[in-house]
Amino acid sequence: MVFVTGGTGLVGARLIFDLVERGEEVIALIRPGTSTTKFEQMVGFYTNQIQQISKKIQWVEGDLLDMESLLRVLPQKAKVYHCAATVSFNPSDAKMLFETNVDGTANLVNGCLAKEAVKICHVSSIGALGGKIIGQSIDENTPWSASGKSAYSVSKYYSELEIWRGMAEGLPAVIVNPAVILGPGLWNQGSPQFFKRAHNGQCFYTLGSTSYVDVRDVSRAMILLMESPIESERFVLASQTLTYKELFVQMAEALNSKAPKYYASKQITSATWQLLWLWGKISGNTPTFTRSTHRNAHIKDSYSGKKVKEFLDFEYKPLSETIEFVAEKFKKDLNV
Repeated sequence: MVFVTGGTGLVGARLIFDLVERGEEVIALIRPGTSTTKFEQMVGFYTNQIQQISKKIQWVEGDLLDMESLLRVLPQKAKVYHCAATVSFNPSDAKMLFETNVDGTANLVNGCLAKEAVKICHVSSIGALGGKIIGQSIDENTPWSASGKSAYSVSKYYSELEIWRGMAEGLPAVIVNPAVILGPGLWNQGSPQFFKRAHNGQCFYTLGSTSYVDVRDVSRAMILLMESPIESERFVLASQTLTYKELFVQMAEALNSKAPKYYASKQITSATWQLLWLWGKISGNTPTFTRSTHRNAHIKDSYSGKKVKEFLDFEYKPLSETIEFVAEKFKKDLNV
């Protein structure tokens, strides 16, 4: 028996697809009144047998912030994959981020302890890792510092502490910290929107960098870790590091669109986020480019994903293959 939270998201949908393909009995948590349409859209990128896949999933209504409803649907002695999280880099969403990501995880840990879960795999983030040390890649052992971190990153760090607390109380668990996850999805949300921007002709670039990983690798690593005897460990999942210019150039090539050619300096991106913030105050719209986005656009981070290869028989897909794969899905989905 497998229990999954966040099953309509980029990672959760691919994970459920892989679990069903393996013949697992999947129970997926969904908020009351929420449709599974988004899940079906996501899985549609991987198969045309959407209805057959959907029939093999038991969707149960519940809320991670409602302990009573959670205990009602969480099965006894299940393998639990915790993919649910709220992602936002808007400072005004800090309270919501901590409620969903920290309190929700705490409730799930308590539920797992009460229902004697076999094991839990928690999807964290590279944002929950320590800061850069000059000349070194960031990994699982880089010392944590909240300095310069977004509210989202801090919330993911504290959500990890709830998992470690569960381990101390006897809950078998592993944590994964994926880099920026690339995969087909809703093209106006999250990392899939990079491909829409590249298709439309991303004009500007910065020289900041970060690491990336294929959503299929994230799902595969999670399943392998849950099937292994490995416990009380965290794993960075990162295939390769690219500058933002390199990323958008590769996406533009895969989409047969124009590559970015104008460098956006710190001064330009600083002015941009401030203008968008002001416009957001006037219009009531949530800005898509924030102070945190501006800061990250110029930071040159690199993450090491080698630990999972040392613990498992695991190799990452080449990032060039990932970009081609997602670009093909984008072109087919939007008929471009």
